[in-house]
Amino acid sequence: MGKKIIKAIFLSTIISLLLVSCSNANSVSSANGSSGSNDIINERIKSKDFKVINLCYEKQDANDPRFFDPAKPLNDYTKKDTYTLYYLDQVDDVYYLPLSTFVDLFKGDFKDEVVNTVVEENGISTWTSSYKEQTYTLSLDKNAQTISTKGSFEEFLKSIPNGRNGVFDQAQMTSTYVEGHEEKVKTYSFKEYGFDVFEVNDKTCFPFALIAAETSKVAEHKFLNVSYYNYLIEYVNAAQYVDFTYLDESNKEVNINDLITDSYKKLYGVNEGEDAIRVSAPKTLMEFNKKIIYYLFDNYYGLASVKGIKSMSSYFDNLEESNKYFTHENGSIRGSGYYHAMQGLNDLHTAYGYSPFLGESANSNATNAQSLYKDRVNTASLLTALREQELLKYNEGKEEEVKAKEVRYSKDGEYAYFSFDEFNTFTYFGQGEIPEDELFRDSYYQFVKNLNEIKAKKTVKRVFIDDTLNGGGYVAIMGKILALLSKDNKSVMYLRNEGDDSIQAITTRVDSNNDGVYDEKDCYGNDFEFYIITSSYSFSCGNAFPFYADQNGLAKVIGIQSGGGECCVFNYTLPTGQSITYSSPYHLGQYNQENNTFIGDERGVYPWLAVNQSFSLYNVDTLGSFVKLKSSISL
Repeated sequence: MGKKIIKAIFLSTIISLLLVSCSNANSVSSANGSSGSNDIINERIKSKDFKVINLCYEKQDANDPRFFDPAKPLNDYTKKDTYTLYYLDQVDDVYYLPLSTFVDLFKGDFKDEVVNTVVEENGISTWTSSYKEQTYTLSLDKNAQTISTKGSFEEFLKSIPNGRNGVFDQAQMTSTYVEGHEEKVKTYSFKEYGFDVFEVNDKTCFPFALIAAETSKVAEHKFLNVSYYNYLIEYVNAAQYVDFTYLDESNKEVNINDLITDSYKKLYGVNEGEDAIRVSAPKTLMEFNKKIIYYLFDNYYGLASVKGIKSMSSYFDNLEESNKYFTHENGSIRGSGYYHAMQGLNDLHTAYGYSPFLGESANSNATNAQSLYKDRVNTASLLTALREQELLKYNEGKEEEVKAKEVRYSKDGEYAYFSFDEFNTFTYFGQGEIPEDELFRDSYYQFVKNLNEIKAKKTVKRVFIDDTLNGGGYVAIMGKILALLSKDNKSVMYLRNEGDDSIQAITTRVDSNNDGVYDEKDCYGNDFEFYIITSSYSFSCGNAFPFYADQNGLAKVIGIQSGGGECCVFNYTLPTGQSITYSSPYHLGQYNQENNTFIGDERGVYPWLAVNQSFSLYNVDTLGSFVKLKSSISL
């Protein structure tokens, strides 16, 4: 796996889905899975011509100093071509198109050297995209009712100007497959979901939302429907359409986020409820979205086997929320249903994101269905207060205040202590040298700064790293920090793809002194003994970090058992604005190549030294005495 796949896994918000079809060319699957004649379907087929507003290459971050030019008309951002999409009468806002039209939607996005071909033969529509020596294929088989993919086309698209970030700064990352192979064709069946498919002018039309969901695994581009005004919004980050303004025909500034909402209001009308005015969502559209979500979880939810769930569709259908609320026209009720159902999984990586255009939200009277969330919120409040109290004590009498992420020292000078609450990276849109206040938002650079300071003190032998309030972040940043803690400037993380049982070893080395050489002078494992302090709040990368450090002998874990979360996070945003975030089939863990065993960290890390008195987790002197006692007993 090269840099493009590492980026796809670590940086993009990626997700998988499927495409749909039918048993033969002369019939079509209806919404409930029954068959109907072509004549009946043909009578229902309608078409609409859309223009694509391409915002992918515009502002993506609130800190980006570039701004949309409100003096420009919308045509300045609109692709010249018009694209015909199809829909079925009585089914609102669910669009279909041939695979060739879908590929054309990316016109202008591909690099000049990319060659795209789409072939329909024997009921199979196949898109092949080639760039240099790389190839991506996507095939939709309406007879077998499968979708197959191979490769990635992320690097085939033009670069998106999203500022400089530190993910790959001072880092050398390589990936190799230790089991399986990245070029394996992945095939999924969609027989059970009852999506419609039909032919127009001898071309098979598949649901647009499903094709877009499949390609979103390997490209950041997403689409939103603006049906009333016949627009599709192509974007990468929601900030692009939330902040976007333009001049309309009357030279009035219009916010495109408001335009999308207005489109839904004019199409479907609104309900005036007690709490808000909400768009009346068509039941047919909500039924379609529900099927997409079911397919998504059935095929790509990584913790189903861990939780003992054989069928995610059956799991959701057995919930009261699904039967009553998933297709409800009221956004508050519908949002509450998904909110409860997702949280019932007790998986902090999995959640339903409400559509801002359809007025979705969780009902204000809704109780939190997930005990893990309640415990997490309570734990965060308690630990935050305890850490603040300890910082106040430590700062007493000092000229300059020491913050949690800065270094504190024990009275005897043998121990150092600092906190970090996320695996973050800087994003900088300016030119030249990055300002220090931006640079040290990056967790890796914070570690380098702190460890250099501790090393200069010369009396410190042991370093406490506070991970108790760490909720996760960038996997690549975690790999860099693990390399800093090593003795040989190397960290190895393993990623198992549950979809094909392949396992990748991701090796990271760093150049912390910025001399162009990745050697032992760049790491600190030979200078200090490291101890990572954990709590039940330590989740995702905050959980994987002590797991890898413990497994590889980089540090000892002290505190409370960490909170789990071994899967990389994927997400998918539907063209109607709902987003699903979920634990993906990519599991972080440790792999033993000698006996071919993979160990995940979903159940958290058990500490070498248990510290059940939460108030002791932040006192460097108290922890130092605990470590001395434990070490003497161990000896």
